[in-house]
Amino acid sequence: MRARSLLVDQVHGQLQQARAVAVVGPTGFGKTAVLDAVCTQWQSGGDPVVRLSSTPADAHLPYVPLVDLFTVCPADVSGELSDVQRATIDWVLRRVTGPEPDPALLRVTVLSCLQAWGRRARLLLAADDMHWWGPDSLDVFGFAARRSRGSVSLLAALRPDGPLAHDVLGGDAVEIALPTLSAQESAAVVRTFNIPQRTAARIHTATGGNPRLVWDIAAALARTGPPAVLDAQPLAPYARKALRTWLAGLAAPVHWVLLLAALTADPSLDVVRRAAGPSADAALADAEAAGLVKVAATVAFAAPVIREGILAQASGEAVRQAHLTLATAAHGADDRLWHEACALAPAELPAQLIPALADAATAARERGEHTRAAEFALLAGGRTGGPRHDLLVAAARDAEAAGRFDLACTALDQLDRSRAVPAARAQARLAVVDAAGRGAALVADVAAQALAEATAADEPALISAAHLRLAQGLRVSRGCHTEALAHAQAAEEWAERAGDSTTHAAALALTAEIEQGQGSPGRTALLRRALATGTADGGTARTPGHPGRTAVHFALLEDGLEQAERLLDELGPAPCPADRLWLLADSVHLHAHRGEGAVAREKAHLLLDLTRDLGASPGPPWYAAAAAELAGGTLEQALMYADLGLTASQEDADTVYAAHCLHVSGMTRLLLRDTGAALADLLRVQDLVQELGIADPAQIRYDADLAEALVAAGDLPAARHTLTRARRRAQDLGRRGVLASLDRAQALCHAAAGEFGPAEELLNRAARVFERLGYPLQRGRVLLARSSLEQRRRRPARANEAQAAAEAVFRKSGAPLWEPARPQGDQAQPWLAGLTDAEQLVAELVTQGRGNRDIAAALYVSVKTVEAALTRIYRKLEVRSRVQLMALVQKDGHLARR
Repeated sequence: MRARSLLVDQVHGQLQQARAVAVVGPTGFGKTAVLDAVCTQWQSGGDPVVRLSSTPADAHLPYVPLVDLFTVCPADVSGELSDVQRATIDWVLRRVTGPEPDPALLRVTVLSCLQAWGRRARLLLAADDMHWWGPDSLDVFGFAARRSRGSVSLLAALRPDGPLAHDVLGGDAVEIALPTLSAQESAAVVRTFNIPQRTAARIHTATGGNPRLVWDIAAALARTGPPAVLDAQPLAPYARKALRTWLAGLAAPVHWVLLLAALTADPSLDVVRRAAGPSADAALADAEAAGLVKVAATVAFAAPVIREGILAQASGEAVRQAHLTLATAAHGADDRLWHEACALAPAELPAQLIPALADAATAARERGEHTRAAEFALLAGGRTGGPRHDLLVAAARDAEAAGRFDLACTALDQLDRSRAVPAARAQARLAVVDAAGRGAALVADVAAQALAEATAADEPALISAAHLRLAQGLRVSRGCHTEALAHAQAAEEWAERAGDSTTHAAALALTAEIEQGQGSPGRTALLRRALATGTADGGTARTPGHPGRTAVHFALLEDGLEQAERLLDELGPAPCPADRLWLLADSVHLHAHRGEGAVAREKAHLLLDLTRDLGASPGPPWYAAAAAELAGGTLEQALMYADLGLTASQEDADTVYAAHCLHVSGMTRLLLRDTGAALADLLRVQDLVQELGIADPAQIRYDADLAEALVAAGDLPAARHTLTRARRRAQDLGRRGVLASLDRAQALCHAAAGEFGPAEELLNRAARVFERLGYPLQRGRVLLARSSLEQRRRRPARANEAQAAAEAVFRKSGAPLWEPARPQGDQAQPWLAGLTDAEQLVAELVTQGRGNRDIAAALYVSVKTVEAALTRIYRKLEVRSRVQLMALVQKDGHLARR
């Protein structure tokens, strides 16, 4: 991981300057791993390292860490010491017996040893696990370390609750706090175990980015086999090793107070104190010192999986007693009811408590606390001997509204086991499908089963809802094909028969989106009907496929940024987390289109955080984050996000967003001048678009980028064919922004063929359109193309003027320049002068010893295209063969070096 590598470099650099560095972090933050890396880096220069450490079992033994020092001390160093000091070393190493040496003698012996060693070599003394050192070892080490700073370099790993850096290393020691892993760093760790992105996001959320927990859970998951992509199983069993180590040394009162906090929905400090009694504060202090909780107004666990692990290791009787204790300490009636009910087994739950639990679920739902509502409903509905199927269905719906796929699955499992009527099971299955989000294609069997149960129940509204989910899943995985359209139209018909205006509006909107992708002229009328139906209903029901979002989507396709913004304002703020996800995503794309990079990136970070909190499909948010980086970040970060989004979309069987992510990846690689990789991505997009049946070029605007990559690779015929095909579709649908992009790419074709007049006309037209539509970054890209054109026309002043204007556009938006700097001065290859970009690529590959077929494969062009490029290269460079070209390269390379 790059961030950890930078941290190691930082520690190493500080050791060079300050000579004393403390790496500080709670248990599991990777202090030992950082020490290992720094010591390896130090030793790579041929300098010695001494590691000092201890364990809990050694804490009561005197001077154990000094054994590590004296064991490896060279003979010539110990030879400088006095006889008394060498005898002291023999006592520490248990070579001799006798009374313990005077502590002052021990201090001076260690100091003398370090000073003598430091005169011979550049010694690094690295102390680990210092919270397990005894007071005598700390005293001796601190004395010697503080006085040997000029002789040796000192590195220590410290916990926040352990000894202070200034006490053991001196007052001017540098402290470097270890951060938690970022979401990307966690994903990088987890992906090394071939674990899906969605599960990686769950692991990051559950661990809070704690490096030790991330690694342990990922490794344990890998050992037990690849988890399901929509895995809803608890993670605590996979973190058992780390959790057992952390909890092992804690006293019984600490375990008790942690259990009380873990069983409380909102563990306020007051409630935990009332429940735990007089020992609460001391126990909480010990738990906080161990890095398990953070205590303020509430008792917050450092990572959710810690809470989960505490509950998993507690006995049933301990949990029951804790609930009873919390029932007496709770402030609110609902909390008291919750703990009283949880203290009972399902078979013991009295019937008179069920209405009260149902009322508590309703109250939580009305407050917008859908997770709490689902938990109350599950508790009430799962009573052994008399399950309430209506409450279990309500629990599934609340779980979906909260984005809790695991709770929705729990409710469905209870309904299946209790053999509920088909209608109840169908409703719960639909909630599970909705909770899966863009991963709905992976639970298509659940939607199909819901349709069968709804049909068996003869419930038109449920049949319509099941058809709608099947259509959505098919559109995600297979695009605009007839099967998705058939289910969407069936959803319309059944919803109309049922009088369900909400589902009817969603089905109309989905039909409009499918027909839009197919280029059907009836899409606008369908959307108007959907909006009218949704408005009449009020648009408050929890049905996926809100027609308002389709309206935003259509506005963006039609380059109506102002209209899209107005529609988004009318739709927000969203009442449910799932709705907030798509509103945020659309807002990111809107601001990215408008060149408002800082705002786009800010909203993208919020979107990624919300996605992780909900365990939602990560593909679309990664794609949005990549678009935001293009508008206001870096090309490298955009490429990383696009790659993450591609992986996540493929794991979710989301072909539509896989194509979107590939487009961003291909465009970014093109901007980074990695033509071969760009062509590979963009040609894959072309294949996917054809498989998905997408006829509207505005849906995935890759055609102009593909044409530009083909021009860069020297395949002008293929570029022209791509542009002609895309232009015909864009003109039929009136896609102004797409047409302007095609004009820019067409101008590059003309310029490559030496047709400068037509190229200039097309660039002028494209610039006017992008200016009118409000796309500053696209206008900047046209200016870059103009600069390239002027260079070809040998007009350096005009080329520089266009380049400067483009840079001003990208600088104002805070975006990276969508064209990397060209080689300057002596960095340029002299023998490449006069060649086009495409010819330079071919020539460079020739000089690497590649044959024509290899070059064609690398650039994704035909062998004939390579042969034609070589003919032009030979003519321009006045050579006749590959041998002469290689000789020219060697000659110019020699002159350049001189």
